[in-house]
Amino acid sequence: MTGSLRRAQPIAPDGPLPARHRAMQHAAHRWVEVAGADVLVVDPDTEQPELRDAMAGHGVHLTWVSSTTDALVAYGRTEPRTVVVAAGTPGLAPVDFVTAIRRHGSPYVIASGDSLTDPAAGVLLVAGACAWLPRPYAADDLWEALSTSPYATGSHGRVVVGPLELDAAAYRVALAGRRLPDLPLKEFELLRALMLRSPDVVCDADLLAALWGSEASSHGTRTVAMHATRLRARLGGVATVRRIRGRGYALSVED
Repeated sequence: MTGSLRRAQPIAPDGPLPARHRAMQHAAHRWVEVAGADVLVVDPDTEQPELRDAMAGHGVHLTWVSSTTDALVAYGRTEPRTVVVAAGTPGLAPVDFVTAIRRHGSPYVIASGDSLTDPAAGVLLVAGACAWLPRPYAADDLWEALSTSPYATGSHGRVVVGPLELDAAAYRVALAGRRLPDLPLKEFELLRALMLRSPDVVCDADLLAALWGSEASSHGTRTVAMHATRLRARLGGVATVRRIRGRGYALSVED
């Protein structure tokens, strides 16, 4: 991998950003603030919901786009440290896309395809990709690639609030070193989002984004309330999940 390993910089147009672009950028940054690391997947196939859920369990959010043209916009909007690029993705030639984003930063690029012997995969590796994944993606393979990258995402997965500790990589919640019973995925994600901002209030829109990402619009605040109620019961007094009417939820833990 050539170039310095610094945080990727967004590709921005000349002059002030339009209001709509600023709003999109703010929304994307809000997701990362609430939910953790962001990985951009550039692949013409339909997004894999099971992959998104599995990676969310590790504290990693997937932004999935189906063309390299959309990927350029998404790259500037979300500033991902890791980008997965499928050979043969329509739009700008994938090799030119990789060259472009590496000109504006040093993301960890993972090439993907049906076979490592595919010449297109070799071209992406020469252009700056540092790893290769087979398609369709397996959660274990992607997590292994992320865990061994220069921008290893493990640090995004561990959150500590007082005596309460959550480790997304190990899918573990502990109180004063004592492991608590495993939480269902959505309650686990909700707890993590609340812990990241504790003791501040996390609004419903942020929680919807943290739990469902690009599918947030298909869920409502009642769904968040249902998971919050279940989480409150599962914690059994270990932590308090408060509902602030008209604002959102907040988590507090007794030291």
